[in-house]
Amino acid sequence: MTPKRRWRMGLVAALLGGPVSAWAEDAPPEDAPSEEAPPSDDDDPSDEPDDTLSRYRTPFPVLAERTIGSTSRPVEFNWRRTRVHVGGVVAQPFELNSFDSLRVGGLARIPSNGRVFEVGTGFVWTWDTPSTELLALTPYRQPGRPSRVSFEGNVGLPLAEGIVTASPRWFPALELVLMGYLGVRYDWYPGSMAGKNLRERIGATLNPGLTDEEVTTLEPRRHPGMQLDRARYTPMVGIGNDIYLAQGIFVSPRVMLAVPLLALASGSDLLWWGDAALVVGATF
Repeated sequence: MTPKRRWRMGLVAALLGGPVSAWAEDAPPEDAPSEEAPPSDDDDPSDEPDDTLSRYRTPFPVLAERTIGSTSRPVEFNWRRTRVHVGGVVAQPFELNSFDSLRVGGLARIPSNGRVFEVGTGFVWTWDTPSTELLALTPYRQPGRPSRVSFEGNVGLPLAEGIVTASPRWFPALELVLMGYLGVRYDWYPGSMAGKNLRERIGATLNPGLTDEEVTTLEPRRHPGMQLDRARYTPMVGIGNDIYLAQGIFVSPRVMLAVPLLALASGSDLLWWGDAALVVGATF
């Protein structure tokens, strides 16, 4: 203990009436640490975080997963994993003439290797319009095709796809695939090969255009004012949207255009014509 401190303690003892030794013994050394350190700011209970809402908190990754899952998983439809699609077809051919036509039939679609292979058939009704009835009163004729059975084969190539939100907003989200189509159309006129044997029928079927005998046979079936077009096979290209619902229902509007690659071989006068179709069906 330093003299200065001893003097102070002696003064305090004299004033209080106690011995100096008692104060000296009880007094801790000047450099000795205190047994109880004053509480630091870190031990203040008020600085501890309030954990009352911890059981209600959800980590952000969990929230993101729930949100993404609730908006995408129930509506996403993987059409590549389906085996076959079956649907009905309603189409309006536009052949750049004055006759009206309607095609109704069915279509089977088989997904494979990221593509869709289609085979279908339908019946095409053709009827007169006021313009063709007036045309029949003149010596002029328009190229056209009477009622017939139409077969088609197409390959669909996906160009873009994704999940989209429909309008109105209450309609469920959809899986939309923008498809490009390559195909061929074959038209068969029932009764056109009457009187031919099997070999002649096969040869006529492989011919890109109708033979003279077939044109003569079909002459009574053509509409007044119609010049029978000879095309039997027609290459087609097109584009459309395959729209899938989560339940496996699909809608496929499309437009197919004829490409006159075989026009010279078939003797066709209908060069650039098209077909606007709507396919509605289900996947399995």
